[in-house]
Amino acid sequence: MSGLHLLFFGVIIQAMSDKKKSQPQDDVFFEEENGSVAFELKKMRDKLKECQRQKDEYLVGWQRAKADFINARKDWERQLDDFKKYAEYPLVEDLLPVVDGFENAFKDEGWQKVDKTWQNGIKYLHNQFISVLKEHGLEPIEAVGKEFDPREHEAVAELEVKKEEDDGIVMEEYRKGYKLKEKVIRPSQVKVGKYTK
Repeated sequence: MSGLHLLFFGVIIQAMSDKKKSQPQDDVFFEEENGSVAFELKKMRDKLKECQRQKDEYLVGWQRAKADFINARKDWERQLDDFKKYAEYPLVEDLLPVVDGFENAFKDEGWQKVDKTWQNGIKYLHNQFISVLKEHGLEPIEAVGKEFDPREHEAVAELEVKKEEDDGIVMEEYRKGYKLKEKVIRPSQVKVGKYTK
């Protein structure tokens, strides 16, 4: 071999050596003796399976946590809506005796003796008061003539009736019941018809 050939061969070997040094090193080394390439390949497959299993486990956990968060947020929003809807409940409940006071005064015998101007003024205030409560969702429960409903009525007495169709029907109302935004805050106290043959 001539010196030029040796020089060329040396440059090629040096270039190959530099290229090998510049390539990134993996954490898995392949050795070609005694079947160790197959062993290293098996180790890589096992490691890949373990990574896949962990990824699936983390994904399922993340999806469960996300679903729990979404459900918790929906529950919180529903509770907040209920709170807003019924925040006035205690105040309205406390004002019901005032409404009862007005209505009892109107039924009293002494009410007829009061000057008509005063009657009109008191009735105007009563109507204004009821109107404000209605704006906040208060509704009276209709009772007389309706079939007894234990969700809306509280039976305080039975009244003998002569007609079979009046059996289980509310005949009289002792105290008016009210709903606040469809929720019963006080049932009507009623007398219920009872038919006996």
